[in-house]
Amino acid sequence: MHYLPAFHNNTLLRLPVLIVLLLLSSCSVPQRFYAVADNREVHHFEMVNIGGVEQALLINGKSADNPVLLYLHGGPGFPMLPFKPFSQSMRDLENYFTIVYWEQRGTGRSFSRKLTAESMTIEQFIADTREIVEYLKEKLGVKKVFLWGHSWGSNLGAIYASRYPETLYAYLSTGQSVNPFLNERLAYEFVKERAIEENNRRALRQLARIDTVPANYTIDDALTVRRWVYRYGGIVYDNAESRPYVDFGEMQTILSSPVYPWIVRLNLILNPYFSIEKLWTDLKELNLFEKAPKIEVPVYFLVGRHDIIVSHVLAEKYFEQLKAPEGKELIWFERSAHRPFAEENKKFLQVMQEIHTRHHQQEVSARQ
Repeated sequence: MHYLPAFHNNTLLRLPVLIVLLLLSSCSVPQRFYAVADNREVHHFEMVNIGGVEQALLINGKSADNPVLLYLHGGPGFPMLPFKPFSQSMRDLENYFTIVYWEQRGTGRSFSRKLTAESMTIEQFIADTREIVEYLKEKLGVKKVFLWGHSWGSNLGAIYASRYPETLYAYLSTGQSVNPFLNERLAYEFVKERAIEENNRRALRQLARIDTVPANYTIDDALTVRRWVYRYGGIVYDNAESRPYVDFGEMQTILSSPVYPWIVRLNLILNPYFSIEKLWTDLKELNLFEKAPKIEVPVYFLVGRHDIIVSHVLAEKYFEQLKAPEGKELIWFERSAHRPFAEENKKFLQVMQEIHTRHHQQEVSARQ
């Protein structure tokens, strides 16, 4: 309910163009996805049966001696493998952590036509996370992992950390979501206020058509709000060129990425909202104040001061009320909105290095 797929609701009008792009990109030269390990580096991709569904795991790191960090991506259903493992911020982070990039059920390579609506629930995603963690502990020979939830993934991360602290060294988040529907309401009010200030009649007309009662609030409504939150810097703060919501460069990356077979790319065109549609009701009822009031591992919230799409105000309020007997820390990123790891990459890496240094000895001791 935070990122949502990059495909806008009029994407189908451009379907012929996208299919041509898909066909042309099928001839592209593969990136180094199935990498060969050098020295102590870790590069591994596999499809693993998790909760009865084949799901994609990519494991990258500069040293097998580094602690393991499981990344829970946003969306739900936002394609992750064409972006995160190839971004500079994640490559730099691989100096300190062995990062596990997991595409959740229904997303990218983890999509299956066998998936039922009954299996697309928050509880099932938590169960999948537990199964992934247990699989990683055995495969990589560790007793615990670090867990990083971003946006929608931070809902899963907080609930998981609350229930299974014995499997984690620490929980950290970016774009910490607390109450997805309240996020939507606050984003709506933010856009309305900014539109009134600049007399943006187009934005106000679109907002006037939205019914903010939970039962009537639709995915199309959420997409409308997102377009204007982008416009007003509530997702990417400092870069005006990144603010248009429909990013066709992003679509091209998804549809040309050799990490996806052509059938996966075609599915992304035909079923762009599969995950969000199945989880929509669950998301509108989710509230971490009730679901995860206490986390018994060290907690780190890395929060963009200007994050509107996942309210920084709610994140701070949740942080203040969260019971964390092992300690908690809120780190503000003053020049960031929803993506501090990209917008303030240098500071993000510094914070992550400090977390690594602080807790690395625990991992070393656990392996001995």
